[in-house]
Amino acid sequence: MKYIRYFLLILLFQSLFIAGCSDETTPVTPPEVHFEPEGWLVRDATLKPVLVVFQGVIQNTWNGTAIDTFFRAPYNALSDHYSVKFLNAKKEIINQPSGAGYSLGIVITDTSVAGYVKDSPSDWAFHLKGKKLNNTTLELQVVHGNHADVKTPKIPVVVVEDTSAHGEPVGLRLSYEDGSGIIFTTSGVVVTGSFEIKKDSLSEHIKIEFVDENGRYFQPEYPLHTLGMSIADGTIIDIIPEIEEPWVVKIRGKNPGATTFRMKLLVGIEEEYISPALPVTVIN
Repeated sequence: MKYIRYFLLILLFQSLFIAGCSDETTPVTPPEVHFEPEGWLVRDATLKPVLVVFQGVIQNTWNGTAIDTFFRAPYNALSDHYSVKFLNAKKEIINQPSGAGYSLGIVITDTSVAGYVKDSPSDWAFHLKGKKLNNTTLELQVVHGNHADVKTPKIPVVVVEDTSAHGEPVGLRLSYEDGSGIIFTTSGVVVTGSFEIKKDSLSEHIKIEFVDENGRYFQPEYPLHTLGMSIADGTIIDIIPEIEEPWVVKIRGKNPGATTFRMKLLVGIEEEYISPALPVTVIN
């Protein structure tokens, strides 16, 4: 019996030693931190509130002013640029969570009725696009890795006719601002038109318009969108933006020769549209 008691004591000490080592070598994983705001604030390009959710409820007022409790999606066109911010418990505006693992998720219940477009995949902003005249709902999410930290309730989306709205740019038109003629039009990679200018001359004002897939010409929201350009040979021409007219330029002939330039529609540093090469000839 004495030997059995010794044997049992040895087993007990061994089990305690192993358990102690296990506790020391197995790290405790801290709980994952979730971004959990009290509310959502969706604003247009002018920072006007479009829709507010607070503590899971879609609000009908914000700071004493009535606001919509649904989104409008223009039929066959894009809505305004809707940017997303968040609210704390005091209804103060806070930024989106930092870190590469976070992103804005958008889940539309019936994608045959409406869709969405982001100017950049990393944007905390979006446009809605109506596909048919009907209603659906959407849910905004803060996506963290492969799951949603927080979601809005289902927000109604109403597709409406809006003759002032436009779709994504697929081409452009350059014309004289005084209405005296069209210089270039583009469709895909096809360019119609050409431009010739004398050395040391400066052109009249040239207006830039973009065109969507439905043939609607437009000049997008500024300064959310800006005009970019590139010149194949900058020794032959200059392109000079017109002050206080964001969609107007002049072309200056510098040296005889032929070159091309491209117009770009920028959202921040993202290139939303790049034109095909537009030909220019400078003569003596």
